[in-house]
Amino acid sequence: MNVKDYDQNQCLMFPPHLSEFLSDDHPAVIISDIVDTMDLGCLYRKLSTEGNQAYHPKMMFKILAYAYTNGIFSSRKIHKALHESVAFIFLAAWQKPDFRTISDFRKNNLSEFIKLFNQLVDICNRLGMMSLGHLSIDGSKFKANAADRATYNKKRVADAINDLLEKAEQTDHDEDQRYGADKTGDQIPDEIRRKKSRLQKLKQIKEQLGQSRKEKINATDPDAAFMKTTNGIKTSYNAQITVDEAHQVIVASGVTNDPSDTSQLLPMVKQTEEAVGRIDKLSADSGYSSGDNLQALSDRGIDAHIPDANYQASQRGKQDSPGQGFFTRADFRRDELNDCFICPAGENLNFVRLQKVKNKPPLRLYRCTAYKDCPLKKRCTKARSGRSITLNIHDTQFKAMRTKLESPHGKRLYAKRKFIVEPVFGHIKETIGFKKFSLRGLEKVIGEFALVCMAHNLRKIINALKNGALQGAT
Repeated sequence: MNVKDYDQNQCLMFPPHLSEFLSDDHPAVIISDIVDTMDLGCLYRKLSTEGNQAYHPKMMFKILAYAYTNGIFSSRKIHKALHESVAFIFLAAWQKPDFRTISDFRKNNLSEFIKLFNQLVDICNRLGMMSLGHLSIDGSKFKANAADRATYNKKRVADAINDLLEKAEQTDHDEDQRYGADKTGDQIPDEIRRKKSRLQKLKQIKEQLGQSRKEKINATDPDAAFMKTTNGIKTSYNAQITVDEAHQVIVASGVTNDPSDTSQLLPMVKQTEEAVGRIDKLSADSGYSSGDNLQALSDRGIDAHIPDANYQASQRGKQDSPGQGFFTRADFRRDELNDCFICPAGENLNFVRLQKVKNKPPLRLYRCTAYKDCPLKKRCTKARSGRSITLNIHDTQFKAMRTKLESPHGKRLYAKRKFIVEPVFGHIKETIGFKKFSLRGLEKVIGEFALVCMAHNLRKIINALKNGALQGAT
């Protein structure tokens, strides 16, 4: 046959070097080169001077970083890749740590990953990938490594305990009849012992629920919380990132079990400034808006563009009014001198009282008293007590922000936000494939998310190098 020789048993006279199987711009080669430039002292300092020799932390970190960059999060799948993938074999230099060793290395170095993430941010900056002119903050919910059905409130845990106690009592009675009352506990079937251990677990959950002051707690991961996601209410964590405009590099990351984004803004700003210095322009969606936040950003000299919920609703066509065809809030003129609002009919809405709002500053409530004979009542309100308007104590800050957002410059700058930060979460979830935490507990998921953000930034560096976007960078 007119074909080239084919012999799977043929040997090479001189064994090839692993790097010969990979091009110079292969992601594994680039990641290896990047890690070689990093200070891994935080990993080396944890090595024991006694016992068996450990796998080299540099090698372990390289395979873990490459795995996350390629959407491989399972330690078992990483172990398998060390036997099958040329890229993994190259990074590990033929070494094959088992899945437990890989898992333990990840679990034992979570705080170190945060430090290494900060180093990688500095590398991105030195490569010229960050402009630091416009930064954007956003949050997204990620599923916790916990079953939703394992979430308990006080009523459910009490009902479950009572149910198990009743079943245990009935089981004990049945076992006495079947085996005799003098048998030892070791002779009780495994099913019965499992019920008793579950009872102990439920009592622990009840104690944790009381100590945490939460309404609900998950038995698998007590730190996780029920949060509203695109897939419904799930046991989740709220991941936070700050992203730079130039190359969508993540410059700061964090995770919280608080579903609200409002209280995350200032901690993220602080973390961002510690990483890259003073922030010039910052954008975020309405979930981060509060009077206190706007005032704090103003005090820091940050040019922020953050709409409040009412303004954002009005931009989406959801008018702040009792219904379609009714006067909107914008139709009522504010008279600050007399502390009232003036309606389209010329009547005053005077201050009535402070209205309490859970976990927020009270609102000032204004109400109309001339509504009974008003010719415009049908266009104003359906309420029997007349039209009312509430005023936030930070209304001045909100007004100033709305004026800024309405300006041509403000509109252009805020419009960039959805192209800066929103695609990053899409990249993490869809391209990298990270949608659920592998570890449990808030401290651990913070470290794991830092590893995910490193994977995102590594991919950005790889793409920039391949596209020639970093030519001339120092």
